[in-house]
Amino acid sequence: MAVLVSPNFLFRIESRPAADQAVNEYALASRLSYFLWLSMPDDTLFNLAKQECLSNPDIVRGQIRRMIHDPKALALSSQFISQWLGSVELGRSAKPDTGIFPEYTDSLENSMKREVVEFFHHLLREDRSLLELIDSDYLFLNEELAAHYGISGVTGREFRKVSIEDRNRGGVLGMAGLLTTASLPVRTSPALRGKWVLQALLGQALPPPPPNAGDLPEPTPEMEGLTLRQRFEQHRASAQCAACHERIDPIGYGLENYDAVGRWRTADSNDRPLDTVGELPSGERFNGPAELKTILLRRKETFARTVTERMLAFALGRPLAYYDEGSIRAITKAVIESDYRPSVLIEQIALSYPFQYQGGSAAEGASE
Repeated sequence: MAVLVSPNFLFRIESRPAADQAVNEYALASRLSYFLWLSMPDDTLFNLAKQECLSNPDIVRGQIRRMIHDPKALALSSQFISQWLGSVELGRSAKPDTGIFPEYTDSLENSMKREVVEFFHHLLREDRSLLELIDSDYLFLNEELAAHYGISGVTGREFRKVSIEDRNRGGVLGMAGLLTTASLPVRTSPALRGKWVLQALLGQALPPPPPNAGDLPEPTPEMEGLTLRQRFEQHRASAQCAACHERIDPIGYGLENYDAVGRWRTADSNDRPLDTVGELPSGERFNGPAELKTILLRRKETFARTVTERMLAFALGRPLAYYDEGSIRAITKAVIESDYRPSVLIEQIALSYPFQYQGGSAAEGASE
């Protein structure tokens, strides 16, 4: 029992020297392996560490290419993307009411989760632009999820790449698992979806709601006939709510064509036409998901920094701090200049100061 509950058994413990120093070869092999495989180094990495070859950046780049194409790299795709975009909460804190959505089954839930992972893993293996996370002309589907999306011609349980022409569905904004995660059990939530886009994709920090903000009130007889959007607009009329809701609600309105389990719709549950026009504080107007994607792509440098921050924190196994700012800027710059290639993102992280050093300003604690 003492062994099993010991921090030295549960965590990878790294010593914390008084001053910054480069990690040794074996520690670097371990960092690379737990970053890309979430597991211990293999014989190749151990042998390179023994020969003191991992201090050579070209050797590190070669190992990264090898490791990304190893089946064990699926662990990186699965854990990183689900933690970053929040699909890890699907079936946990996010669970639709099956009384209202009887078609939502455990099997469909698993397919929703799998879509997110398969899409990102394809980007990683093929070294495609990270901007395809925002907008793409393809999906990864099996028969069950294709039917959920109303896409024909896909049969069988296996996931495969499916070309599409509808810009409303390509990219993470159209993935049912992520849309369901940012919904309530009984209905959509423009506020949750807008918050998700701002935080997960653009890295914007939003303050917590004020103590007296309250929730969206349940419909009353006086509200009969009001759409969800009209109820939200009444809610944000109060000064304590308006500051945040004017930033998040318009984005959520643009995603209202997706119901609470990610199916496309043109009317709400009461068969009233949807108003999916949004206007951002910047004055930019859009109508629906496809036009929202165009606006997000104008902020591609901000998106690149957000991906950099999330993956660097994942690789280090700790929250980022002020002393990581120089590394964040350098990695983001390299990613942008490479046309947003994930291989450059991973290589730059592995060669960065906080990844190669420990102690002092690069001090780290234990990571799981």
